[in-house]
Amino acid sequence: MNNTFKKSERLNSKLITDKLFAGGNSSSAVFPLRVVYMPIAKDEAPESMNDVPASILISVPKKRFHNAVDRNRMKRLVREAYRTNKGILWDALEGKDYKMAIAFICITDKLPTFCQVNKAVVKALVRISEKL
Repeated sequence: MNNTFKKSERLNSKLITDKLFAGGNSSSAVFPLRVVYMPIAKDEAPESMNDVPASILISVPKKRFHNAVDRNRMKRLVREAYRTNKGILWDALEGKDYKMAIAFICITDKLPTFCQVNKAVVKALVRISEKL
């Protein structure tokens, strides 16, 4: 599998984002992240998701990190951790008739190390793939 992070892997559909946060979707907290995810039927998925089984959204609230430098750093850490470990989820989604929309939301006030973020992302992806 290719360890790249394409534009199609980013969740940019307003309709799906609204559905994701409307409530009733699965979520779990894996410190320093909260993960919200939702399956999407392949026929309902937007065209931007055609070539990928999962799209992600990363949110770092200004309330948690006041400086843009820190917010961008946190987003970069989560993106890198997802990019290197997305195979866990993609293997579980192989052959399924739906795709996943996932949101990673930062819930800490202090900037974590890459090791902490990586462990959290791996744990979250394993939990999601087990529930499939």
